[in-house]
Amino acid sequence: MELTVVIIIISILLLFSYPMLRSISLFSDPPGRAGDLVRLTQDLKKRAIEHHKDFYMHLDTDSGTLWVTDETMNEAAKLSAKQNSAPLAGDLSIQGVETPGVTETSVREYEIAFKKEGYSDFALIHMIENKKRLTLKIEPFLTQVQLLDTHIHFEDCL
Repeated sequence: MELTVVIIIISILLLFSYPMLRSISLFSDPPGRAGDLVRLTQDLKKRAIEHHKDFYMHLDTDSGTLWVTDETMNEAAKLSAKQNSAPLAGDLSIQGVETPGVTETSVREYEIAFKKEGYSDFALIHMIENKKRLTLKIEPFLTQVQLLDTHIHFEDCL
C-alpha cells in the first residue's frame, strides 16, 4: 500500500514538471534558423578549445550574411571567407549585436571572438525569425548559449 502511494505521488510530480523539463536546452535543441545559429555558436566555442586557436564569427546585418575566420588566416584568406559568406537563410534577420562597452554605432558588420583559452566575447545577438523577436545570449565562460524569446539588453542581464 505504501509503495502504491509513493508511485502515485512521483507520477503526479512528473506529470506537472514535464513541461518545464521539456523547455530546458539539455532535452531539446531550438528549431529553425535561430537554432542553427545557436548550434554554430556552441560549436565555435568547442572548436576553439579543441583546435587551440581563436575563431571569429562575423555577422553583416546589411547583407544578411555570416562567415567564420580564425587566427591563422592571412588577410587574403579572411577576404575570401567574407566573399564566400553564407546567407542567413529563411526569414531569419539579424537586427544588431550588443557587446559591453560599445555604444550604438552605424557599424553593420560585427565580430564575436571565441578564444582558445575557453572563453568568448559577451554578446547579445538580436534577431527576428517568423516575426518573433529573439536574442541569442553568449556569455564568456559558459559553454551553452541561451536563445531568449524576446529582445533583452545588457541592463537586463545585470
